[in-house]
Amino acid sequence: MLSDASKSAGSQGESLASVLRAGNRAFEARDYADAARQYARVVAVDGHCASAWYRLGNARWRRGDRVGSIEAYRRAVGEEPTRARAWQNLSTVELSVHAWSEAAIAATKAVSLDPTRSKAWNNLAVARFAQGDHLGAETALRRAVETAPNLAVAWANLGRLLADSRRPDAARAAYERALSLGETDVAVRLGLATVFVALGEGARAEDVLEAAVRAEPLAVDAWVALGDVRRSRSAHGPALEAYEAASAAAEDMPAPVRHRSARRRCHAALVLAAEALDASDRDEFTRAADRLRQASEASGDASVEDEVLKSALDGCLDMAHKRSTGRPGPEWIMPERVRGVLLRALSSRSEPADRGGGGS
Repeated sequence: MLSDASKSAGSQGESLASVLRAGNRAFEARDYADAARQYARVVAVDGHCASAWYRLGNARWRRGDRVGSIEAYRRAVGEEPTRARAWQNLSTVELSVHAWSEAAIAATKAVSLDPTRSKAWNNLAVARFAQGDHLGAETALRRAVETAPNLAVAWANLGRLLADSRRPDAARAAYERALSLGETDVAVRLGLATVFVALGEGARAEDVLEAAVRAEPLAVDAWVALGDVRRSRSAHGPALEAYEAASAAAEDMPAPVRHRSARRRCHAALVLAAEALDASDRDEFTRAADRLRQASEASGDASVEDEVLKSALDGCLDMAHKRSTGRPGPEWIMPERVRGVLLRALSSRSEPADRGGGGS
């Protein structure tokens, strides 16, 4: 609604009302740039029009203009301090720029004006959690789901908070409620999988993560977590497959993201090599060495100086000693031969891994 001053301006007031309606039509048509222009025209003439400032904030937010939307929402609540929705929207934008204190103030104002605003309660919880006030965050989330039992994002946030508070059973219930309400963001599935691991339910964690990567094949974190769960269950072949999928998904991502999964690939490949040595299976050992070479190339900095990789390499050498001690064995399984193959795989950047050579 236009301010009294604008309404009393006769034809000018009518003109501004028309501009406001034009902005509304543009907003409904999702032409947020034009909507923002129309609302800006209104507030340029009538700076006291809270409705126009509020709608300008909405249009700017939809355009991704966070700074501009914060300015508009603040002007809206300055002109009309009882507009709870504007306070709620202001808290949402301030959360997006990590202005935790300001977001908490705005969300608190929103729920004080209208205690049924479940999204404002959720925003308040997020702000409090970021500030380290876990008890205050839980209180706000409980109010959010009490006010709106079907607010999936609040259940997901509650699951995260309960997991961080080491209450896995309660966290599982909250995460499962979020999923049942359609909150299928990969972070929710990752959180639930972490809870299942904490509860010693590795198989269920694996099921959840497999569902996550089916839904989002490029979710690097989910692939890595799936590999970790499989590795903890001694399923080293499937673990390596998950890490390889993570590397493929991270191909265009920053180096630290690529290297994280690739280094896990190196470890899993070394474990597979040890298993092949235990079975005296030369073909499987060769495949493991080839996959180790590929993982080393992807990691960029794989090295036997890495304690985890060194331990896995030592495991391979111990197995080679075990298989070659006290009886004649094939040349390929001799410890020095195995060491050479694996070290070349770890340091190679172009040539294929040595197949072992020698007699059988």
